[in-house]
Formats: sequence, C-alpha cells, structure tokens
Amino acid sequence: MLVLAVLSLLSAAIEPLWERMGLVRTLVPELAVHTARPALALVSVVLLLTARGLRRGNRLAWLGTLATLAASVAIHLAKGPDLVPALVIAVGTVWLGAQRDAFPVLPTRRAVRWAVTWTVAVVVLLVVLVVGLTVWAVSTDASDAQIERLGRIVVPVTYALVVVFVAALLWSLLSPRRPRRLSPQDHHDERERARLVVQEHGTGTLDYFALRDDKDWFFTGSSVVAHSVRGGVCLVSPDPIGPPEERGIVWAEFLDFADDFGWSVTVIGAAADWLPHYEASGLRTVYLGDEAIVDCPTFSLEGRSHKSLRQAVNRIARAGYTTTFHDPSAIEPALRAQIEAMSDESRHGETERGFSMTLSRLFQPEDTGLLLSVTRDPAGRVDAFCQWVPAAAIGGWSLDVMRRRTDVEGLPNGLIDANIVATIAHLADSGLRGLGLNFAMMREVLEGDPQDSSRIETLTRPILQRLSQGTQMGTLSTFNEKFDPGWVPRYVILDSVELVATQALVLAGAEGVTEIPVIGRFLGNIGSAP
Repeated sequence: MLVLAVLSLLSAAIEPLWERMGLVRTLVPELAVHTARPALALVSVVLLLTARGLRRGNRLAWLGTLATLAASVAIHLAKGPDLVPALVIAVGTVWLGAQRDAFPVLPTRRAVRWAVTWTVAVVVLLVVLVVGLTVWAVSTDASDAQIERLGRIVVPVTYALVVVFVAALLWSLLSPRRPRRLSPQDHHDERERARLVVQEHGTGTLDYFALRDDKDWFFTGSSVVAHSVRGGVCLVSPDPIGPPEERGIVWAEFLDFADDFGWSVTVIGAAADWLPHYEASGLRTVYLGDEAIVDCPTFSLEGRSHKSLRQAVNRIARAGYTTTFHDPSAIEPALRAQIEAMSDESRHGETERGFSMTLSRLFQPEDTGLLLSVTRDPAGRVDAFCQWVPAAAIGGWSLDVMRRRTDVEGLPNGLIDANIVATIAHLADSGLRGLGLNFAMMREVLEGDPQDSSRIETLTRPILQRLSQGTQMGTLSTFNEKFDPGWVPRYVILDSVELVATQALVLAGAEGVTEIPVIGRFLGNIGSAP
C-alpha cells in the first residue's frame, strides 16, 4: 500500500508520469476523467495513512484499505469493463481480507467520538458554504464569469481543506493507541505490586530500576515487564523480571499486549541471557556498551596502575573527609535536608533524566533497603554522595546516582573516587562481592583490537573515537577502568528496520540525551565525578 500510494501521488503530481503510469492509475478509483488527478491525489493520501495503520496492525486501516480496493474493482467493472485490472485487484482484496487476525488494534472510543464530531462539523461547514454561495449567486444575479472566477478560488481551497481534514482524521484514528491512564493511587498500587516481584525474583543490576515512577507494569504469572510508551514506541527496561521458567511465555504475552495497542517495542540495556528470547520473536540486537562491575573482595589500591586513584583517596583522607553509609529510608532529617539541597544544586536541569539506569528519586518511604554513601568534610558538610540499589546477581549493589558539590570553590579533586573506594571496602567488610558502576557506551568498538574487529566495527571506530573526544564516551570507560572492573555487555533491542529511526529518537528522549543518541544519563552521571 505504501509503494502504491507513493507511485499514485507521483502520478497525480507529475505531468509525464500522469501520461505514462497508466497501471498505477488503474489501481485506484477515478471519479471522472476531468477529476481523476485530484481524486488520485486524495486516494494516495488515504493510502499513505492506511499503509501506516496496516503496519501497526490497525483494524480500521485494514477495513479502509479493503473498501478502497473494493471501490476500485467496482469502478473498473463499471467503466469498461476492464476485467484484468479488476481481477488482479480483487485477488489482492480477497487475500488482504483473509488476514483479519493480523489487524487487532481498534481505535479508542475517544478517537471515534473525536472523528465523528469533526466529520459532522466539516460536513455542516461544507453544506453551509455551498448553500451560502448558491444564495449569493441567486440574490446578486451573478454572471457566469463571476461564478467561474469565484469557483477558481473556492474549489482549490475546499479541496485542500478536505485533504488536510482527511489526513488529520485518519492520522488520529490510525495512530497507536495510548496506554490506559491510571489514577495516582492505582499507579502507586501497581508499582508496589511490581516491587514484590522485584524483591522475590529481581537479581540483575538494573532490576530495581523497574520501579521508576514514569514506568507502567505488565503482569503475567509471577512476572512483570516494566515499560513506558512514548510516541507509539514501547520502551522496555530492564529485562522482564520473574522466574526463569516463565521467560518465554512472559515475552510472548507482552508482545501480544503491545500488538493490541499498535506499539513497536524497544528494550534498553538488555542482558545477554535474554537475547535468544528477543531474537526468536523477530527483534534485532544491537550492541550498546558495557556495564562496569567491581569485585570488591579482590580490589586493591596497590600497584602502579592505581597510582592516581591512590593519590586521590589519600588527598581526600588528609583533608579530613569521611564517608558514612545509610539506609535512605531511615536517615537523620538534618542529613537528609543537606543531601537534598546539595543534590538540587548540583543537578543539571530541572528534573532527573534517564530511563534505564537511574531511579530518579531520593528518600521515598517505600524505597527501603537502599544504600547511601555520604562523603562529608570535617565540619560535617555533605560534599558528595552516591545512592546504590540492590543487585543480587552480583551479590551487592548497583549505582543509581552520584552527586558532587559544585557551589563551593576549592574542593579537593577525587571526592567521588574516594566515595566509591570507601563503598568497595564497606562491601568487602560486609561479606558482599559486587559493585555496579557506570555504563561505558560502545566500549568494545572504541577499545577493541582492530585485527579482531568486523568490517562494520572497523568503519565505525574512527567515527566513534572522534565523537568520544567531545562527549565523554571515552571518559566513562577510563573512569571505570581505575577500579579494575569486569565488563558486562548490554544491548538495545530494536523492532523492524523501518521503525528504527522513530525508536532511536524516542529512546534518546527517554534517556535525556543532549549529545549523542542512546548515551543519555550514562554521560551525565559522570560529568563532574572525578
């Protein structure tokens, strides 16, 4: 339908094509010879929009396309009869009609009411216009020349308004359905239900971020899928959470759920063990980068490779700084007030940004069991802190947010370094093992061995290296390397090729990107950290 619509539009708009592309013109209804080009243009616009709806499984687009094709068959039979074109189009119509199950998305009642209201309003407007012009012509005894001059103005304007109205009407009716809106209390209740699933089955370093306030939750069995729908794109992050034996059925049911609304699906920060399920469902895997995981019991500041980090930690210690550890839900009110004030001052922008690797909130009563590492000067002023969320898979914690004071001159360098090192020691003393740090975008491509690289990586590496010089892509990896982490690859999962551009834009917006798509919060976390 998309190809047919484009060719038909070109045929209607370009004079040589209008003369030569007879086959295209036979595939769409023509009202009469002298109105064929306007009619062809209008039908082309309709088919452009129904093609969009067909791609998203829209039932109304399916019905509209069938009606258009059926009308084409009838016109071919009536004007000729032209049996061959009519037979070809009829076969295509029958085939499309048999695919009913592929188009489950129904328009919302609100969209239908909107369409009916505006359709009635436009019809009334056109009737009033025609009646008004007729009355004017009769009352003023207008000449044929005057009526013709008026028609040259009114007819194109009316036609343009009809095209715009039809396009807006179909765009509204054939757009992906919006997710259901919950009341604040119902949304809170669903989040707490998701919290129970995360507490029982959440193991990954990103699983706690399923509880962000801007996410919704799809429940099936004992599992939950955290997601957010933006512009018809369903962003999923983290991977679905639940018992391992439910993975296949959970993902299949969630895709059915997304299909019912006409959404395309993107997964951000997917783990390697979920890739077979995504790929089996027809989605595409793209390497995104690596998450740094520190093994706390084996970490050491000794050795030449740790000289700069060791110097930073010693410098902070000589300045009299100390790092203490707290449960944010049980922290002292005075300390909490200090942290909130410092966080607001040091944050870039009005709100927290990010989607996949940050919780974007502090001190919510329901967030029990988190870890807050606070670094204070000798006078007790908070100059840096990090918040960590549970990560059972690595036997420890995963970084949520880090902040460093920026409103005081002369602060010693290395506050965040010292905070992280103190946290590593605290975990090791507590018998815990893993500490998840920042995400390093495209690390393997930037740092991989050119001899072992694919052709695509060889071509893209110089571009990424050039970009990294101005955007801190390389800084993230360098900063993390100071802590001798292990690297865990993460992926982005994309839908069909024609939807990738839209998904990339929505993903970039969700992560708060200001420099390069898909980096988002990963860059912002570390901007002033060292």
